[in-house]
Amino acid sequence: MERVVACWHQLQDAEIIYQQNRKELTIQQSEYHQRRLDRLHGRYLSAIRTLAQMRKLLKPTTVAQINIAEQQINVAGRDMPAH
Repeated sequence: MERVVACWHQLQDAEIIYQQNRKELTIQQSEYHQRRLDRLHGRYLSAIRTLAQMRKLLKPTTVAQINIAEQQINVAGRDMPAH
């Protein structure tokens, strides 16, 4: 989670710097800032994806046995309520 927040802050800082100075930038400087923003945005999205994957992997799996019409059914799922 800290990585996502750090990447977000870096991206926001770069956006602010670029927006505050864009009228004075040369074409080369503007392109530099655009590439920087693209890289920071990619890192931010990568951090979000990694966090989502880790949360999915760390989420406990629940296995339940359900008896329906005297037949036992084993059900494995992720969002089953605990009894």
